[in-house]
Amino acid sequence: MSILADEFPIKLCAFNELTRDMRDAGVTVERLEFADNKIFISPLCVDLMSRRFGHELRGVRYATVGRRTRNTVTIRGVDVIWLSMAKEQDQ
Repeated sequence: MSILADEFPIKLCAFNELTRDMRDAGVTVERLEFADNKIFISPLCVDLMSRRFGHELRGVRYATVGRRTRNTVTIRGVDVIWLSMAKEQDQ
């Protein structure tokens, strides 16, 4: 008998696989939040991430709070996030 939800192993596998693939591609992973299904990457690696995983990007969105913009894309069902400085017209 398992105490884990049926989808847990699938979600964990996808999360770990994407983390591994990003690191293998040279993308700097700054923080992992499995409970929230989020991988935070260095803003310096966004171009590299876009080139390597661009065909898998889904759900592009952003939110500006103060002087920071939180950019989020979904890849393989996992949110990939990086922070950037807000542009004046975004505020």
